[in-house]
Amino acid sequence: MKLANVAWGWTPIPEDMPEGDSLIKIASEIRALGFEGVDYLGTPEALDQFFTKETANALGEHSRAIGLEPNVFVFQEAGWNDPDSARNADCLAHFEKAAETAVNIGCKIVSTLVPLPFGAKAWHFNPAAPAIKQSYRMPAGYCYKKDWETLMESYRKCLAIAKKHGLRMSVECFPGSIISTPHAMLKLLEDVNDPDFGIQLDTNHLVAQHIDPEWSIYVLGGERIFNVHCKDCDAVSRSNIPAGCGITDYTAVIEALKKVGYKGNLSVELEFTDNPRRYNKQALDHLKLCLAGEY
Repeated sequence: MKLANVAWGWTPIPEDMPEGDSLIKIASEIRALGFEGVDYLGTPEALDQFFTKETANALGEHSRAIGLEPNVFVFQEAGWNDPDSARNADCLAHFEKAAETAVNIGCKIVSTLVPLPFGAKAWHFNPAAPAIKQSYRMPAGYCYKKDWETLMESYRKCLAIAKKHGLRMSVECFPGSIISTPHAMLKLLEDVNDPDFGIQLDTNHLVAQHIDPEWSIYVLGGERIFNVHCKDCDAVSRSNIPAGCGITDYTAVIEALKKVGYKGNLSVELEFTDNPRRYNKQALDHLKLCLAGEY
């Protein structure tokens, strides 16, 4: 397993618009720490305004020249269950741009996000106020079956675009989203039913829900996990912390991944940090020890 890093962890806000050679500089910072792989991200705005064929080619060429292999291009969009046909068409058009950008950079996977139930007001967990009851505020007439079918149709269309460009496709399943648990992920994989469609697994998202990532890996299997985001969580008040600083047992996670035949990367993902070099190095050092069986 290669140790990779996500480029969006080096900006104050992960969805920041790239400027000039900002991603080139970030790639160099990532490689200088010792990472071997890299994931990139694009919003609809970035795909429209920044990621030309030339800029994407240059980014991929620079990454490989310094020994950093591009792996995943994440399309930062969660409108996949919106029933509005115009909105859906715009999401698909930008997904096509994301797939083209992934190819131009040299990524092997194009990934996107799992949304909230459509129309639900945002779900927020407030650990400082445990007496506040947690729930969605669902719109009148909400129909889960219709919501799920809309999402599946969108993902199938996205997958067809990805395959047309010679890519595999994955989705990342956030806490509070319509697909947040291993068994919901299995249902998703069963309904899409294509070996080129898989899960971008995030250990933090599982631990934050008090779900064991090691067990989840055995549930999903190595062939359908396409990428693993390694960021830690203390399951109480802190998420998005370096591997080794929370309660995730990455030695057990790595052993489970090996046993199920996982072939992808371990991608360190740390967002909103004021010192990305320090915390990414901290995570990298911990994962190296875990991979070597020394922790």
